[in-house]
Amino acid sequence: MDTMPVRAVPGSVARPPSAAVMPRRARSVLPVALLLVAAQLGLRTWVFAQRSFYGDDLHLQLLSDRLPLFSRELLLQDYDGHLMPGSFLVAGLAERAAPLEWWPAAVSLVLLQALASLALLRVLWVLVGDRPVLLVPLTFGLFTPVALGAATWWAAALNSLPLQIGLAWYVAAAVRYAQTGRRRHAVSGTAALAFAFAFYLKAVLLPPIAFVVVVVVLLRDGARHPVAAAVRQARALWAGTAVVVLVWAVTYLLTREHSPVSAGSTDDVVATLTTGLRAIAPAVVGGPWDWVLLDAGSPLSNPPHRATVAGCVVLAGAFAWTAVRLRGAVTVWSMTAGAVLAGLLMAAIGRASLGLGEVVPLAYRYFAADAVVLPIAGALLLTLPLRDVFAPGRFDRPPRIRRPAVTAAVLTGVLTAAFVASGVRSTVDHAEAWQGNRTGEYLSTARASLAAAGRTPLLDQALPLLVTAGMAPPAHSLHGLLAALPDRPPFAAWTTELQLLDGAGRLVPAVLVPAVPVLPGPDPLCGHPMLPGAPATLPLGAALPGWVWTVQLDYIANQDGVLEVAAEGGGAVVRAPVTAGFGRVFVRLEGPVPAVRVASGTDGFGACLTFGAVGEVAVR
Repeated sequence: MDTMPVRAVPGSVARPPSAAVMPRRARSVLPVALLLVAAQLGLRTWVFAQRSFYGDDLHLQLLSDRLPLFSRELLLQDYDGHLMPGSFLVAGLAERAAPLEWWPAAVSLVLLQALASLALLRVLWVLVGDRPVLLVPLTFGLFTPVALGAATWWAAALNSLPLQIGLAWYVAAAVRYAQTGRRRHAVSGTAALAFAFAFYLKAVLLPPIAFVVVVVVLLRDGARHPVAAAVRQARALWAGTAVVVLVWAVTYLLTREHSPVSAGSTDDVVATLTTGLRAIAPAVVGGPWDWVLLDAGSPLSNPPHRATVAGCVVLAGAFAWTAVRLRGAVTVWSMTAGAVLAGLLMAAIGRASLGLGEVVPLAYRYFAADAVVLPIAGALLLTLPLRDVFAPGRFDRPPRIRRPAVTAAVLTGVLTAAFVASGVRSTVDHAEAWQGNRTGEYLSTARASLAAAGRTPLLDQALPLLVTAGMAPPAHSLHGLLAALPDRPPFAAWTTELQLLDGAGRLVPAVLVPAVPVLPGPDPLCGHPMLPGAPATLPLGAALPGWVWTVQLDYIANQDGVLEVAAEGGGAVVRAPVTAGFGRVFVRLEGPVPAVRVASGTDGFGACLTFGAVGEVAVR
């Protein structure tokens, strides 16, 4: 941990830095802190091991498979208004390690969570030092369920966990730079901010949060004019911050194809804010304790009324007690409330068109930054000086943290242990709620079925909603989503054998359900003759509207060759290889089909088209 000396603040009484290490205490506090980090990481690893892909996870895999890893098209992709090259880089590495297998994603989650937890420990150490009181905000930050939704869904975690890492490191660097003046803190803080911006646009919240924390720390450390001191003493970091923000903003504006602002209603924005504020209250006491899983969705918090009331009472009581007694407490509470509201507002503006403002905040995906801001706020409140009315004659003297009485220490320990138990319960229930999502089972079964399927081409098909919820074409289809699998049959627009993945992911025989027949041909023996240079037009019982249609053609061919099949009047031409003699082929056409046009794609190749039908494919 950082232990460099603090520089004196002009007009103040110099005091040891908040992170000053007292070796005897450090030998007891640091091991306990690391043990808490290890326990939280073990719990999260257990959760990650039970998870699988969901929603946008699969879209990230698809994009990573189709685009070069270090290409501009991938890293600067406009993904629903997000600029997140870091997320795409991690997703691309995971996809290349093992396409559509969960273990690379799980490994990335464990690594990012470990870095986030250690970064949280560092910033709290910088703010509080090696005192036992450090363990209180650390325990809250590690075990609060407030960011479970953001940490256990891979696509969300690729934004949220790097944001937590960058936020914690940036704030710690800002405080240490203001205290010590060492340039390396300005450099590391600027790098941490750039790191956060590479993963999540909510990194725009980091500079104001860090500035307020620096102001409060300088106030606590005795500065008479903490705002001016924060500007002056950390000016190199603020300059680096301005450069990073400018570069990010220019890159963002030049690479976005769609506006990040959703064309939704004001009512939905308000609903997101109010629902989010209600949702965060139970997390203060380790809730929500109960989760529900809607069809093809992610777990939503379903707290009992008493959990919400308890969280509100704790927050109101803590605010009243600290605001009255502590200098700077109102500033800390204002920063915390501002960070929570700003995060919710950014999410609300970007998602207002979905009309889900009363639902989505319950998934706990909008509070990633708050999982760091709340412990930081707690650490500051635990070390702020008393107002002069409560400490007569000590207005200008730096505060002295008194050793708590035995009773207070025991009570604090009991409450902290109760919070851990509550947070663990909520985490376990959250993991169990995720078990209702069957995407992992479907993908495992489909992977095994395709590996054993042989080399007969497969036509495309839409995959079940439980796998592709919220995904747009082509990510919702067999050819789009599972193309990255190395061991599978060819995917094509033709086949000689109809097969489909059923609702469980098993490859099973399928049949054509005719919509219209191909009308009989003029030749009683040959049907519709197709000769080299003389295509055949197959009339249908009725013209078909625009859709995805499958054409069945029974033929007698004079040699091996290629049939070129298309809808009459336009549309893509499908080249289907066939063999000499009697045979049957199925061809996929998209769009309106007034008639079917079949031509020879091989010199000297001719065939009799004896029977045909057009329809849709279904499981037999």
